[in-house]
Amino acid sequence: MTVRKRIRPFLAGAALLLAGSSMIPSGSARAGEPPAPAVADCTVNGRPVAGSAVTGGQGFDEIDCPYGVPAGVVVAGGGGIDVITVRGGNAGSVDGGDGADMIEINGGNSGRVAGGAGGDLVDLIGDADANSGIVSGGPGDDVLFLRAEDTAGTGVVTGDTGSDVCLFDPDLSGARDCEVMV
Repeated sequence: MTVRKRIRPFLAGAALLLAGSSMIPSGSARAGEPPAPAVADCTVNGRPVAGSAVTGGQGFDEIDCPYGVPAGVVVAGGGGIDVITVRGGNAGSVDGGDGADMIEINGGNSGRVAGGAGGDLVDLIGDADANSGIVSGGPGDDVLFLRAEDTAGTGVVTGDTGSDVCLFDPDLSGARDCEVMV
């Protein structure tokens, strides 16, 4: 490789800086501009969906968010039986909606998780703290399972109305309201 070929990229970058161009990628917030809205990359029934609102419809929906749910994003299953899987944690809002839903959050929860009306299963898995946010089973007989390496959570866990079972591994140090706690 000649000296000319090695120095060309350096000179091109220097020329951009001297010309007053910014190296900030397009779509990034610049000084004085509001940040871009939070976006989750998910699939709904196998179709890619990206946005600040990811929703299912009436009836059975399978929603998968493999990169987590950032703060400001809402994932909602809608009516019917829904399976919602979030890997990478939840800092936004995940709501199963009406119907018997299964919600699995892997990576912990610092946002809000709601099963909605119906008998729901909510499973939170975290490395250090499974839940520092709010988890609610909603109306109906729900099962809430929180597990982590260090603590099951310092957040709020409520089964809401119905006969609810909460399982904590290890013990939860936050507020809790369930009929049966294991």
